[in-house]
Amino acid sequence: MGTARKFSKVLHSELDVHAAWLPVTNTFALGDYGVVSDGVFVRMGNIAEYGVSFTAAAGPQTKLRFRSEGTRVTRFVAGAEVPNLPQVDIEASIRIEFSTKDSFYVDAPTLTAQSMQDVAKVGAALRKAEGWRRKYRVVFSTYAGEGCTIISSREANSAFELSATADVLRLLELGKAHGGITLSGERAAGLEVIGASGVVGLRLFKLRLFTGSTDILRGEADGQVEFETADELEDDV
Repeated sequence: MGTARKFSKVLHSELDVHAAWLPVTNTFALGDYGVVSDGVFVRMGNIAEYGVSFTAAAGPQTKLRFRSEGTRVTRFVAGAEVPNLPQVDIEASIRIEFSTKDSFYVDAPTLTAQSMQDVAKVGAALRKAEGWRRKYRVVFSTYAGEGCTIISSREANSAFELSATADVLRLLELGKAHGGITLSGERAAGLEVIGASGVVGLRLFKLRLFTGSTDILRGEADGQVEFETADELEDDV
């Protein structure tokens, strides 16, 4: 299982959303449509191309703090281990140790949802749109994070260090840092997002095969991946 699929499973378990891949550094927006391939949404376009519009509104804020099992995080100021980072201008570091490959350290202190308010109406319009395919999935909600840090391991027993002054690293943990941080590691990280802002997760719907009503796609269960049905694939020929 690749890094993208692993990260998607993290978001399914924690927020019941699909991964926006690559996380943060993407341009996903409400109304994007595409397919799910190996558990990850692949954008093909936007429903505006079909003349379909919608009303958007912001939802409540949440946060995501996730550490894979076997992950150890320690903080150092001037070489000494500390429980919390002080607000001082002294060299410091955050050391992240992963015991297994494809492990994740995820900090998204502020996640804001933007959602379609009229999903059923959008679905009805798409049913009538010429050229619309049943296999298409539509983004009806995005979860955008501020100051996100996401690091993953390619190999087991990997260690990484975020280095800066203590006050900067303290802001990083609050989701408010803006640069001045370096990442070093004994092995290359599979994913490196340091204090960046952008879309982390997506919620999707599709049109039901027989009724044409909207079907909200839930998070995948362990070991399951969404594939197009035979009828959906036939719809594409």
